[in-house]
Parts: sequence; C-alpha cells; structure tokens
Amino acid sequence: MKPYVVLFVLALAAPAAAGEPVAVLPEVVASASRWEEPLERVPQDMTVIARDEIERKGVPFVVDLLRLQPDLQVVQNGGAGTLASVLLRGGGSSQVLVMIDGIKLNSPSTGSADLSGLLTTDVERIEIIKGPQSTLYGSEAMAGVVNIVTRKGGETLQADLSAEGGSFNTVKTAGTISGGGERADYRLSATYLDTEGFPIARGGSMPNGATASSVSARLGATPSGDSSLELNMRYGRERTHLDDFAYGVGPVDTASYLQTRDSALVAVSGTISPVERYEQRLTLSFLRDDLEATDPITAYNNYRIVNTTEILDWQHTLELERVTLAGGFAYRYEGADNEGSYARSTDTRAGYLDAKLVLPGDLVILSGGLRGDDHSAFGTAVTWRAGLLARIERLATRLKANAGTGFRAPSLNELYYPNYGNPALEPEESFGYDVGLESDLAGGLLTAGATWFRQEYRNLIQTNYSTYRADNIGRARSQGLEMRLLLRPMDALRLQAAYTWLDAVNEETGARLPSRPRSRFVASLDYRIGAFSALAEYLYVSERYDAGLDRSMASYGLVNLKGEYRLSPQVTLFTRMENLGDEAYEEAAGYGIPGFSVYGGVAVRY
Repeated sequence: MKPYVVLFVLALAAPAAAGEPVAVLPEVVASASRWEEPLERVPQDMTVIARDEIERKGVPFVVDLLRLQPDLQVVQNGGAGTLASVLLRGGGSSQVLVMIDGIKLNSPSTGSADLSGLLTTDVERIEIIKGPQSTLYGSEAMAGVVNIVTRKGGETLQADLSAEGGSFNTVKTAGTISGGGERADYRLSATYLDTEGFPIARGGSMPNGATASSVSARLGATPSGDSSLELNMRYGRERTHLDDFAYGVGPVDTASYLQTRDSALVAVSGTISPVERYEQRLTLSFLRDDLEATDPITAYNNYRIVNTTEILDWQHTLELERVTLAGGFAYRYEGADNEGSYARSTDTRAGYLDAKLVLPGDLVILSGGLRGDDHSAFGTAVTWRAGLLARIERLATRLKANAGTGFRAPSLNELYYPNYGNPALEPEESFGYDVGLESDLAGGLLTAGATWFRQEYRNLIQTNYSTYRADNIGRARSQGLEMRLLLRPMDALRLQAAYTWLDAVNEETGARLPSRPRSRFVASLDYRIGAFSALAEYLYVSERYDAGLDRSMASYGLVNLKGEYRLSPQVTLFTRMENLGDEAYEEAAGYGIPGFSVYGGVAVRY
C-alpha cells in the first residue's frame, strides 16, 4: 500500500466535532539520567510511549507497540511467540539494550533481547533513548536503550479485568488488582493469551500456534519519609510451534517443532536519604531464562539454553541548586548453559558518574558522564557522553545536541561456542552524535521537530571466513534524519506524522546493512468525543535486504484502526482491525505475517 493511501483512510476517520479538553500532565522519565525528571528537561533524543497511548492502541505485545515507532525497526520471524528483535539508528539487535524497570533483558548467550513474549498489560510506559548510552548502562547500549517501565499500585483499591478474542482463534484475558496507602502500595497481575496462529512459512499451510502467560507482583513500602523499599517479581511462560529452516529456502512446515520458554525476574531495591538532597539507592536483581525446544524429526532443533543474569547497582544521587550528580558502582554476572555445547560465564565491574548543570535563567541545560567497565574476558572499556538542551523562548524552539561513545562486550556464544567462539575478542565500539530542533508553532497547535544523527561502529564481531571463527573485523556507519509533526487543531483531535531516512552501510563492503529500511513513515489520527474514541494508524517501510536468504524484501504499507466506547465509568468495549489492506509483507525473509485481522473485547474496572 502506497503512502498516499493513508490520507484517504485518515480523511474517512476524521470527525467533525470536538469533545471535552483533556488535561496533560508533564511526563516524568528516569532512563535518561538515572534519576526521575520531566521529559522536557532531558537533553537526549528520547521517545516515550505513555500508558494512555498503550491503552488506546490495545495491542497485546510490546513488539506491537514498538513496530509503529518511526525510529525503530522490529524484525520478527512470524507471529506470536516467534523471535522478535529491535533495531535502532542502524545498530543491530545486540547493540540495543532492552530493560524492564532498569533490569537488563539482553541474553548473555546471544547478546540480543527477544521481545516476543512481553505482554503490554502491566506496562506503564516505554522509554526509548537514542544514541550511545553505555556511559549510563554499560554494554549493549551502543545504539540506544529501550526501557519498559511496569505499573505500580495506587492509593485506592482497584481491580481491572479484560477479555478479548478475534482472528486466528485468539483469546486473551488479563486481570490486575492494586492499591495502597501512605506507607505501602501493591500491584498484582496475570495475563493469558492463546492463538492458533497462521503459517509462519510464507509457502506453508500449517498454522503455528502460541500460548503466552505471565504473572507479576510489584510491592512497595515507605517505612519513613526518607527511606523506601520495593520488590518486583515476574514470571512468564511461552509455548510456540515453530517451523524448520531450510538453507536457501527459508522456513518450511514442521509438525512437531515446539519451543518452551520460562523466564523469571526478581528485583529488590531500597533507597535512603540520610541528609536532605542526598539519596542512596541499592538494587539487586536476578533474571533466569530457560529456553527448551524439542523436535523428534530434526536433531538440531533439540536444544536447551539456560541464561542467568545477576546485577548489583549501588547509586548515589546528590541534588544541589543547579547541579545534579549521580554516581555509583555496578556489578554484573552473566552465565549461559548451552547443553552439549558449553557452560561459561563472565562478570563485569563498573564505576560511573553522570552530571547535569542548569545555567541561570533555566534556558540551558548541560549534561555529561563518564564510565569505566572492567570485563573478566577482555579487560577495560571507558565511555563518555555529553549533551546540551537550549530553549529559545522567543521562537518557542528547543535545541538538543548530544555526543558519546558506546561499547558491546562479546556474547558468550561469540566467546565460547565450540568451533566458533574466540576468547581473544575485544569489545565492539561506537561513536555517535545528534543535533535536533523542535518548535511549537501556531500558538502551540503544531509541534514540528527534526534530528540529524550519525553513528560509527568499529571492531565489529563477525565471522572470519579464513578461520570460520568470530573475529573483530567489521566496520559500519549509519546516518539519518528523523522528522516529526504533531497537530492539535482541537482538544479532541491529534494528528501525528513522522519520517525517518536512514543510510546504514557496511564500510568493509559498501553494502547496505541488512534489515535496515532506508525510509519509514508513520502517521496517526486520534479522536475522542464523549464516551467514544478512535485511532487510525499508517506505517510505510521501504525495501530492505535480508542476509539469511540473500535477497531483498519489498516495501509495504499497513493501515490499522482501533476504537472504544465507554458504556459506563466501569465498562469499556473495544475493537481493533489490523492490516486493513490485507498486505502480504515480510519483516524477515520467508516468514509470513498476519493478513487482515479483527479483534474485540471488554474491559471492566472496579
């Protein structure tokens, strides 16, 4: 579907009347500086997907939210439960750090994060920081960070229940209960999704079903005004029917290839403020991911990989009149047991310092940071970052500029996998910068912004075909332009559009990097009046190259429609239609994607 089709669809969806004004509170984020602050005071180029947007989109999986972002590219090997990774600003999936509540999700064995099973029910917001962020978070944060922030309990008792069903015999149910008081808060949730699926092999006829379930608990206590304690526990289980992969052909129907994933996360953090404006925060976390697959027909489809990540972070934050300092010590243990191949681990010790200075007049904010990491396999890595935010009040314009370095430690597969791993590997390194402007026009009815960025990657880990082992032989660079518009012609109506042009090149060969589209365009129309709301979305992705099958994938365009109606303050009906044009497209070559599909359900709040 061509980009201009969106204009017709949005015109049909556009209403003629306005509803009541919607109050907008300042968005508070924590990922960009390691302390909470308003988004409008963050120098880094950052996108936030807030809770109200998550509810209006109504999609079940986190990857479905990220897929409609103009500056991210999601690559998924089919439908629900299949491997899903995210690319950012030309960086690969192992060069983007993905976290949940600040806890790293990237796999120790592969270096990448698989987002396929993460459900949206318990997500408060998603913070996306673009550009090198290793000074803040260490390895993998070369191209950026995606932090998924979960919901907390409120001051009053509340229960939420929802149920939906639709195409591919999909059923999803979710329930939460939350509450709290002056000294404590809690939130408990459970979600279950089951789908018969569709053939993920484009030429196949056998549906690939999937089941995903999760339970979580987030508990908080405030023993006194200067101390707090929080416990975060999550458990998820996924079961997916996969297809075999034939060299040169791609995925092919397989009747008995089943993959099961069990993941468990436990994190506890405590804060104390012994004196005014000074806070200590200690966080301990444990993440275990158990991936097991069975296939009685094909031997190499049988495997079990257990990944373990343990993190300790002790942070000190000092807030003065115009200066904020955050520094601390971090320890990370990462282990992988790949049955029949290897069982190894690494650990990293790091010290970091991040600072922010607000100049007199509050029109200019400067930020910077320095970090040193000591890795048990390759030694030390030092990274830095610097940022500027300047407000030009008479032009209602904000200028942002950032520069920094990043690194990625070799994954355990790259270090130790038999006949491929190389224990002598050095870390991958990157340098990047961006400059952007954002202006409020027409009395605040229109906001327009543009950001130019460039990133250089060196020492990339690739297969050395003279030895068929991993080696530091790659170089790449990416540069591009991100443009965005937000129009608010009336209180009830919001129109958004964003375009990203990306030039990502392998400097060794001159070829474009795989899976990176040169162009992405996203547009949406959001309308609310009384008890009714509607959302129309359009996504266009240009041609990409797929390295797995050594061919290009055609460009595509998608149109989605969502709507909801509040029967009462407690009951809401909702529906969504995806891929209205029944577009046949690929995110990974050879893998099918859902055609036109319809879902609907009910949400109840007490």
